[in-house]
Amino acid sequence: AALADAASAAGEAASTRESPAASADAASADEAASMREIPAALADAASTASTRESPAALADAAAAGEAASTRKSPGKSTPRVHAAFYLWYGNPDVDGRWMHWNHKVLPHWDKSVDAEHPKFDWQPPEEPHSPYMPARGTYSSRDTAILHAQFRDLSEAGVDSAMCSWWGRKDWEGKRDDAFSGANTDELMPTVLEAAQAAGVGVSFHIEPYEGRSAQTFLDDLRYIHKTYGSHPAVYRERGLPVFWMYDVSVQHSGKEVAAWRTALDSVRGTPLDGIFLCLWVGETVGGMNDASFLEKGGFDGGYTYFAAAGFTKGSDPSTWAAATRTLRAKGKMFVPAVGPGYDDTRIRPWNAHNVKARKHGAYYDQMWSAAVEAHPQAISVTSYNEWGEGTQIEGVTPYTSPKGLVHEDYRPEDPDFYIRKTRQWADRFRAQSGHSREEL
Repeated sequence: AALADAASAAGEAASTRESPAASADAASADEAASMREIPAALADAASTASTRESPAALADAAAAGEAASTRKSPGKSTPRVHAAFYLWYGNPDVDGRWMHWNHKVLPHWDKSVDAEHPKFDWQPPEEPHSPYMPARGTYSSRDTAILHAQFRDLSEAGVDSAMCSWWGRKDWEGKRDDAFSGANTDELMPTVLEAAQAAGVGVSFHIEPYEGRSAQTFLDDLRYIHKTYGSHPAVYRERGLPVFWMYDVSVQHSGKEVAAWRTALDSVRGTPLDGIFLCLWVGETVGGMNDASFLEKGGFDGGYTYFAAAGFTKGSDPSTWAAATRTLRAKGKMFVPAVGPGYDDTRIRPWNAHNVKARKHGAYYDQMWSAAVEAHPQAISVTSYNEWGEGTQIEGVTPYTSPKGLVHEDYRPEDPDFYIRKTRQWADRFRAQSGHSREEL
């Protein structure tokens, strides 16, 4: 997303992820997302990268034993780890066409800047839109074997829930994944839940800004999600309640709708539609209202920072996390800082190089995790498991140079699972500060 206030103040084009703020809406609407598969030369790596064991079982008995009506202070919660998980990838073998891997180069809202960068669509399998080549190739999110392998990764990484990117009900008519790519994430949820259950990982819902989303449509979403998926044992629950991450619902994006969100959320409290509702925390003050005020006035249970580029928003600046944790805990709310292994979206936003965060062989990830753990929050999220277009993934990669000589980054000298293991190490350290291990949860 492009945060327009930060961009104008700093004179930068600050665009990240798939959902820009007001100044970049046109750029986002112009996105295309269709993609392809892995080159034949990488087929062996793709087929072998998915063989792992599932080490944990869901603690559904513990979750089921919690009363959904008890809304304890988040300060008493056991530390949890979540990871942003994307379901918008497709290839011709499985989906009949490409989705997301052939992302187009996005325009900049400043015409003079935009003119400096040629526009074209990336051409997988030889040249996907990511600076990395996935070890599993340019896969389809509809591939059951891939999903099971990915959830085994998440289990090995010590992740409690996959924050599944959800772009509206399957029969919703309108824009999905900011690009009209046709990626219908809701259609995949039954398979996702089965893969999650098999691996011992929970599923939470990352509610994306599909076309027409509002507080009222979200109530319809809640009814649908509870009715369709609510009884599945893989649905992640915090204090007995499912968790919803509200992307681009923030003081910056939704300040004028804060009363509507309060009315909507108040209407489900203590009912079968209740949940833990987290809005985006951007660290801004808009119209005299800051994040903490928006969160409280809107009736949300907490906020999460999402962005993997440290300092891209004020909320994603690790130096602010301890204070944010204290502020929200004092209000009985939850603060969830997001950590990431790096950031590089220059294949799709070549004008955004100033926001690139080099991985430094894991040192950048260590720094973000260290700051998050030291803030003593109730939970930490990872951005991301597989947001390939922005280079924030912890999923495995393989060394690759395209036939045209385009070199893709990789994790060498570390192996493809380096960030899965590193995530587990940090997740265990985070839980250790409260005397818990993942197997106890």
